[in-house]
Amino acid sequence: MFNQFNQQFTNVMKPFNTLADINAKAAEQLVNQQASFVTSLMQESVAHTKEMATKSDIASAVESHKAFVETFQSKITKSATDAYAIVTKTTEEVSNLWQSNLA
Repeated sequence: MFNQFNQQFTNVMKPFNTLADINAKAAEQLVNQQASFVTSLMQESVAHTKEMATKSDIASAVESHKAFVETFQSKITKSATDAYAIVTKTTEEVSNLWQSNLA
């Protein structure tokens, strides 16, 4: 009797465990992606600041800063796109999990 109850409980909890695994995996991917983004951004900001300190004329400083801002914008866009892809994939996995368990 106890073994049967234990088995039923395990079967009922399996989707919740899978859901927790999916969410943990997504959270880990998002944290790693954002940490990589911030680290890269900080390193590039320091390098840009050092480069700007060596500029002697305003035209070259403006060009350098313009290139930095364009790179910065593209990195932000890529980071947001990657995060959106992770969230979309996770949403699909959760949806599929619930559909398969409700069927």
